[in-house]
Amino acid sequence: MRILTVIAELGVGGAETIAVALASAAAADGHEVWVASGPGHRIPALEAAGVRHVPVPLVGRGPAGLARSLRRLRSLPPPDLVHAHNPKASLVAGLALGGRAPVLTTLHGVAGHDSRRAARILRRVSDRVVVVSPHLGEALAGEGYPGSRIDVVPTALEPLPAYPRGRARAELGLPPDVPVGLCLARMVPQKRHDLLVEAWPVVADRALLLLAGDGPRRGRVLADIDRHGVGASVHPLGERADVPRLLAASDFLVLPTDWEGLPVAVLEALAAGLPVLASGVSGLVEHFGGAVRFVAPGSVAALAAGLVDLVDQEGLRAELARRGRARVTSRFSVARMVAHYDDIYLRLAGRPGDRRMGTGVTR
Repeated sequence: MRILTVIAELGVGGAETIAVALASAAAADGHEVWVASGPGHRIPALEAAGVRHVPVPLVGRGPAGLARSLRRLRSLPPPDLVHAHNPKASLVAGLALGGRAPVLTTLHGVAGHDSRRAARILRRVSDRVVVVSPHLGEALAGEGYPGSRIDVVPTALEPLPAYPRGRARAELGLPPDVPVGLCLARMVPQKRHDLLVEAWPVVADRALLLLAGDGPRRGRVLADIDRHGVGASVHPLGERADVPRLLAASDFLVLPTDWEGLPVAVLEALAAGLPVLASGVSGLVEHFGGAVRFVAPGSVAALAAGLVDLVDQEGLRAELARRGRARVTSRFSVARMVAHYDDIYLRLAGRPGDRRMGTGVTR
């Protein structure tokens, strides 16, 4: 089968992580796999897995750019299946190839106020939608996308390579015995770095915070750091590709987000044995209740109380780490995720008798 994946970029985000994992799994099983996207550091890994990459910039383009993207996609060998990630890539893929091949969309997350727009786009261009968490499917169905064409397939990923803690701290210039929090998130309004920086002074005298990520709010975040006087203990690192090292150097992950699908950063942290402090929002609560320290979304006071707990209570960190790792191990199987997608691929492409995508799973 020839599979074409369409995604905006191949950078550090969770959607990119899953797109690469699925494309690589399909290629390993002998399918011909192409990925059309803008730039990103994941391209060499894709090509090493036998996936062909096609540069098709999809971010911030006007009508002329859109027309070029459509022509580029139409010039590729005809696919048996198109797998697009998130509504914008789905719209481009559907306009270019809808009617020529079935279009599958994975919806990794959408803000509540954008659900109607997402459903409208996906009704037009997607033959089927996979959502990473049940609440996303409920939101789409509530806005008119046919529920019979929605599958729930939770995100899963292989554990990241282990990295020695002492070496990680030395390489990052961190003291060996100070609690370190890590926020691994793009600097966009959704992730609420403003809340985190405002809450951080309650632990700034005895902990450090690493901000790994970049984005349009970077200038605002830097200004907030200065305004709250926490520059000595908060370290903006920019976009990073060394996630295993950052996790190894840290004592907890913090994600004061407004909304989520199913965040890959949380899965990565829990799989690495790192406790997590996060907003109690859909996409997190239903998957990680009891295994993550949740706080009220949008509340500086609640976030500050959670930071004090995680910084000052080593025993709490250890217990949350134990629960989190057990939850990921028991519920988030890569083999299961790949097998679910494989079933959907084969049904959409009309090839139910074809072999599975290299999972070793028998069902």
